[in-house]
Amino acid sequence: MTLHDVRPARSRDLAALAIPHTEGPGFVMVAGDPPVAHVRVGLSKGHAVVEGLHGDPMMGTSLVEAACGRLAARGQGQVLAAATTTEVGTFSRLGFDEIPADEPVPGHLAEVHEDADLVLMRRVLRRHRTAEELAGFLPTLDASPRDVGVLRAVISRPATGEREVLEVGHLDVVDGLVGDTWKARGSRRTPDGSAHPDMQLNLMNHRLVEFLAQDPEREALAGDQMFMDLDLSHANLPAWSELHIGGPEGAVIVVTDQPHNGCGKFIARYGKAAMAFVNGPEGKPRRMRGLCARVVRPGPVRPGDEVVVVRPSGSGGA
Repeated sequence: MTLHDVRPARSRDLAALAIPHTEGPGFVMVAGDPPVAHVRVGLSKGHAVVEGLHGDPMMGTSLVEAACGRLAARGQGQVLAAATTTEVGTFSRLGFDEIPADEPVPGHLAEVHEDADLVLMRRVLRRHRTAEELAGFLPTLDASPRDVGVLRAVISRPATGEREVLEVGHLDVVDGLVGDTWKARGSRRTPDGSAHPDMQLNLMNHRLVEFLAQDPEREALAGDQMFMDLDLSHANLPAWSELHIGGPEGAVIVVTDQPHNGCGKFIARYGKAAMAFVNGPEGKPRRMRGLCARVVRPGPVRPGDEVVVVRPSGSGGA
């Protein structure tokens, strides 16, 4: 067997392989010079998908390992493959497992998942937390402050799949977090598909996202705009509790009654076990996936700001 160096494709490689050169986050890895085999990886809405192995089959393992190494360095937690029935065995040998038919996947992958001629497969690049580890973490989570917490991070989503960690965020009654795409994303919970006013903001406990992400660079992938060191449980924050951020004249947001359940993207980033746990009997009461809120008084918010809880009268909160 002849061994070939595996490397990212250059422009002349793309020309030789008749692959259009397009600007975007995806990439092609090639083996040999000139290339005798290549793998193309697409990146869409935060998901990496192997779009096919081509050429010398003996180079498949080297190409996929190189692609996975590059994706892991970028912070990807997994890579997917849309395999034909004849390719399933090949991808299985390369460390991919079939995604169960009943597992939710992001909307742009649903068509592939439902295609009878394709099998959506997954290879985990980073070990996710197990249900046992999450159960063991509960005492740490339950020790979060109840009455006065701290804002740990403010994150804008300027476009799908993009994150901007802010030093200062600006909350607006109409637009939510200024610069975020909440309004443009719309909602399935409104009759006309417009943005839901009670879902302007998603908040998550920082202790938990830190535990799940295992890397500060991966925390923002959760998709929530604010992380707080605060007990977000239903018992501590009944619906319509106010969170006063940054002092008595600062911004105020109110916890709404809209559930925050997560989606296939949460599975992709933190694992199926985490998704099941946060939406299970231990996670739901604690709002482990987070909560929805809306702005009732505008103002700037910064990591490190104090967060004071004001519960609705008669709520009987903690």
